[in-house]
This record gives sequence, structure tokens and C-alpha cells, in this order.
Amino acid sequence: MTSGNGNGTYNGFGADWTPTQLSQVEAQRATDWVSARIDKRALLTGKTRKEDVRDILWQLEKDGEIVVHRVGDQHQPVMAKTLYGWDKKIPTTNLWHHKSCGQCGNIPGYPSSVLWIMNELGLDYLDETDQTSCTAWNYHGSGIGNVVSLAAVFLRNFHQAYVSAKAQGLPEGTYYPLIHCGTSFGNYKEIRQFLLHDANLRAEVKKIRASWGGWSMASC
Repeated sequence: MTSGNGNGTYNGFGADWTPTQLSQVEAQRATDWVSARIDKRALLTGKTRKEDVRDILWQLEKDGEIVVHRVGDQHQPVMAKTLYGWDKKIPTTNLWHHKSCGQCGNIPGYPSSVLWIMNELGLDYLDETDQTSCTAWNYHGSGIGNVVSLAAVFLRNFHQAYVSAKAQGLPEGTYYPLIHCGTSFGNYKEIRQFLLHDANLRAEVKKIRASWGGWSMASC
């Protein structure tokens, strides 16, 4: 597409954009050229990973600070390659559906469609209602929250995913968290990194945990 505003600057989609009139072959050639130069996956693949967080997770679990929620046989995992060429287990069933305040409130058809697809595929899942907001909108848009509160919510939700099957008489860890909101996912990954490297942050979260009557730190 080319800009129609006359000065060569991007001015959004709509009337300011006109078709390039490329043939299908030309359009594919242009797409291939761009992908070869700026595709993020191509840029990252093969680079040396700076840190394997699993090493820290195993040590914290050994020290009794966390419980690691593992992908087990009950999740019928499939193997996939990461951008760094590592093997990663991807759970395909017995999934715990994480809710997103923004996603569910503004795009209600999105989480509903995920559940519909899983119903069609005959996969087992838990449509969990006992969770707190992910707080990711707060994380992006206001000064009300802080790292401690974000970490507490993160761990509380992941703990809930870990123990949720007990109400059905099933073992802890039966259901594995499925976070299909990109904002929540990014928030949790960043907060996990802070928790792994900051003993003071973990201590602050333990105080909150104790005030709520206690719950273990469960991390994926």
C-alpha cells in the first residue's frame, strides 16, 4: 500500500491509502523481500540465549521458596522449537483458562471463541472463576500499582491454577495455565523475571501471602 497524502508519511488506513496494483507474484516477491530483512523470528533464531530461567526455578524449588508447576503427561504436550532452537513442551489439554479484565470486558467473543474451539476439539479445560484480575491494564496505564502488587497477583493466580483441581478430587497441577491475553502474558513474564532475581521482592510477596491466610508460590 502507498500513502495518498502527498508527503510520504504514514497517516493511517482508509482513504489515505490506495492499492499498489501489484500482481499476486509481485506482491509475494515484495513480502518475501521484507520478511527476509525485518522478520523478527529470522533475526532472533540462532542467537545464544543469555539465561535459562529453569536453572533458577529448580534452585528456588530446592530451597523451598516456590513450587514449579510442570507440564506433565496429563497435559498431552507436543514438542516445539523455540526461537533459540530449544525444545519446549506445549500443553494441549487440561488447561486452566486465565481471564483478562480488558479482553473479557471489551472483546467478550475472544475468550468465548477459545472455549468454543476447545469444545469442538474435545479438549479438557477448567473455565476458572476464582481468580483475580491480571492487573496488566494497571501495569500499562496508571501509577496505582507497583511491582509488589503485580507480583502478588501473578503468584496468587498461578497458585490458583495449580490447586484448582483439588475441588474435583484431582491432584494438584492437573490443570495448566492458559493465558491467551498478550498483555497479561507479557506482564507475567516480566514479573516472573523480577521475582527470580530479587529476594527482597519475594520476601514482600510472602508478607502479603501470610496476610491472606497463606498460599504457596507456584510458578510455571
